[in-house]
Amino acid sequence: MGSDVSIPDEVHLSRYLKGGVGVWCYNGPETLREFSQVLEFIDASSDRVMLVRSYSDIQRAQDSDRIAMVLGWQNAKALEEAAGNEWRLALPPKTALRGFYELGLRIANLCYNLANQFGGGCLDPSAPLTRAGAHLINRMQDMGILVDCGGHTGEQTSLDILRIAQRPVVCTHSNVAALNDNPRCTSDRVIEGIARSGGVFGITAVDAFMQWGRNDIGKDPERDRPPVTDVRRYVDEIDYLVKLVGPDHIGLGPDFYEGCDQDNFVVDPDHSFHYPREMTYKQRGVQCVHGFENVDEVANVRAECINRGYSADVIEKILGGNWLRVYAAAWNR
Repeated sequence: MGSDVSIPDEVHLSRYLKGGVGVWCYNGPETLREFSQVLEFIDASSDRVMLVRSYSDIQRAQDSDRIAMVLGWQNAKALEEAAGNEWRLALPPKTALRGFYELGLRIANLCYNLANQFGGGCLDPSAPLTRAGAHLINRMQDMGILVDCGGHTGEQTSLDILRIAQRPVVCTHSNVAALNDNPRCTSDRVIEGIARSGGVFGITAVDAFMQWGRNDIGKDPERDRPPVTDVRRYVDEIDYLVKLVGPDHIGLGPDFYEGCDQDNFVVDPDHSFHYPREMTYKQRGVQCVHGFENVDEVANVRAECINRGYSADVIEKILGGNWLRVYAAAWNR
């Protein structure tokens, strides 16, 4: 969302509270100003939400009946040379990464759909991880920032990240390419690599990523869009992933766009370079599947998993336990 990202507000906080969700992963702030605004939001709501910088902070938040907020990046443009970081004359390079870590950054992706200084986005799937990107991955894992790939990140860059990773790597929000050939969906080999690293694949609830794709590029993105699917299709993703990598590597990553002004956020692939026709259809806001359109409907996912015979232990892993395990392994404190 770049510099136009909105900040979470009372409406979104109340939904998390209603849904009984313990951890809120907010992949929104990118600039110093945006981090400051999020911190001000947390300060104003400190009786109900707590910024977490460590795994033990999550437990402290739970003990005080507050939601644990984890801050993440969907791309690393704040670390690019164009943003004032020194990549040419300094050894090691001098970047703002440590500063953002101190502000609370605990999850980071390198690329958002398009290639940048660090690697390829999902629209540049053959672009490799660059030398600068590899330096950042190593630095992030040493520092205790959970690395995010797949989804917005391209296929080859994701595979390169997984090849050098020393700690768990995740995909925070994507869908299964084998079930729908959409550029934002992730291949089996990347998902399997994430599982081998000890990581988690987070499943989005975005309707287009489950129903629209490269086979629809010749269709009208407004007139030909299919009817919105429902939570059963969402749980089909869980079924596939359980067979592919097992229940220990699956999590929720619905991508609800908390804090964004959905009324004024129009997705139009005919006028957007990084939301092309093969990725989505024209819509106001981002349409999620019926029955899982907001975080307060997470109980519907649980109910559908129960209907399909999943045990209570497996459901608890998928609905949050796997994420907690990865946070403990990827963070330094």
